Amino acid sequence: MTSQTTILIQHGLIKAETATQKDWQTIDTLRDKRFSLPLEWKQIQQLLNNHPNIRPYLYLSTGLDGLVLLNTDTGETASAQPLIFEILSNENDTMYHMVEQYVCRWSEATPTKTLIRQGRIDEAKQQIEHAVMLAPTALMELAYQLVPWKELADGQYQRLTALNVRKNEEYPTRQFDRHLVRLLRQTKPCAGGEGSLERTFDKPITVYRGEIDKSVHFGLSWTTSLNVAQKFAERFGKEGTVYSTVLKPEEILAAYADDGEQEVLAKVDASRVEVV
Repeated sequence: MTSQTTILIQHGLIKAETATQKDWQTIDTLRDKRFSLPLEWKQIQQLLNNHPNIRPYLYLSTGLDGLVLLNTDTGETASAQPLIFEILSNENDTMYHMVEQYVCRWSEATPTKTLIRQGRIDEAKQQIEHAVMLAPTALMELAYQLVPWKELADGQYQRLTALNVRKNEEYPTRQFDRHLVRLLRQTKPCAGGEGSLERTFDKPITVYRGEIDKSVHFGLSWTTSLNVAQKFAERFGKEGTVYSTVLKPEEILAAYADDGEQEVLAKVDASRVEVV
């Protein structure tokens, strides 16, 4: 099983190209009832044949929420779902041509790896930022993993991008967090200057974490605000638990600046945690 497939499974997504014929027969039946998926299985197969760099993904975690097309060369994504509202039509051929026309524009884009090899680093970074920023929340990690980070060889920029991706993911995967911990330990904080993503500390700080039954116990995300932790412990009408601990500066992996949640990332020793 590839790492990309693992990410999809952990996010409750199904990789459309590996779905069985029976799966798609069910989808084709539901599409007439849910007004969500504008393309039929045979049309998606045709798109794949015409565009080898396209991968389709179906959101099935909260019902049949729609189809997302992903360009593996650039990380760019496009949702076919909004197209159905533009013409309010059930004419599948019209839908297919609209999606096909949009996807054809991707053929004009230079793959990120090619830009890097040509020394067009600024263009490559613009493409990466555009792809990650516009990716659906549950696919941001996948868009991030498509980036040829070894070829780019810029650890600080990778750190910046990874922290942005994690900040926008509601439930980051454990695989992504393991990768992030290694990256944060190998790079320095992106702090200093106007609009800095990170802040640093020169003395110990007290941090808190609010957990409910959906939470990863003692996960990476902590906060310097007790109020924020309490809100997380009360989400979805739950009565969760708030924990606290003291972190030395060297134990802090990263701390977001001006993010509203005062979030701090750290791997915390359970023996040092107290219930508030």
